[in-house]
Amino acid sequence: MALDIQLEPQDGQWTLVLSGELDYSECASFRMTIDRILKSSPKSTIVDLSRLDYLDSSGLGLLLSLSKEYGASGGRLVLVTNDAVDNILDLTRLSGIFSTVSSLEEAQQMLADTSVG
Repeated sequence: MALDIQLEPQDGQWTLVLSGELDYSECASFRMTIDRILKSSPKSTIVDLSRLDYLDSSGLGLLLSLSKEYGASGGRLVLVTNDAVDNILDLTRLSGIFSTVSSLEEAQQMLADTSVG
């Protein structure tokens, strides 16, 4: 299944929803979306991975790149994950690198809570 990318820009907070398979063959289009986010540098971005069926090391590398570059510019990044993505993050010992939640609502609440303080 191909990767479907939906980017919803809003004032200060963008939401990126990925569904399907994020593998090497889909990384070019995902990288273009990442570059668009980094160029616009919204205060926060939610990356919803809960609809991903597959994530390989190349996709994971791009998520790490986004996290590093975004964090360096002062942005907040939250990942919405599913069991498969959580397992990959645990296996690669990267679960502590990302802020992860299990629903879009939780992500929005997390970002609202941090913007108040």
